[in-house]
Amino acid sequence: MSYQGKTKIVTLGNTEVRATVDETGVKVTCSTTNTIDRTRNINVTVSVGNGTDWVTTNNFEFQDVATGQTASETTVMGASFEGVLPDDPKIHIDSVTSYIPEPAG
Repeated sequence: MSYQGKTKIVTLGNTEVRATVDETGVKVTCSTTNTIDRTRNINVTVSVGNGTDWVTTNNFEFQDVATGQTASETTVMGASFEGVLPDDPKIHIDSVTSYIPEPAG
């Protein structure tokens, strides 16, 4: 884990999650790179919480990521949380799974 300004960065293998708290919630960007020699689908599960009594989870589903390519998606997590969001939320990459899609046809 590291920080770039107010952004917390968590890395697991070829997957990186960046999380920044703002007025709308926790802006989370998930990026993952396909390092194998075939196109594959990559699913990443990320949790954000305060470490005591609140947690929210999001599944990022990246389809048909070509060899050497990086897929990325950004979402806001915790927007519906009723209370004060933590200034330094706990960020976890819960899982990274991948599979090679079946050929069309």
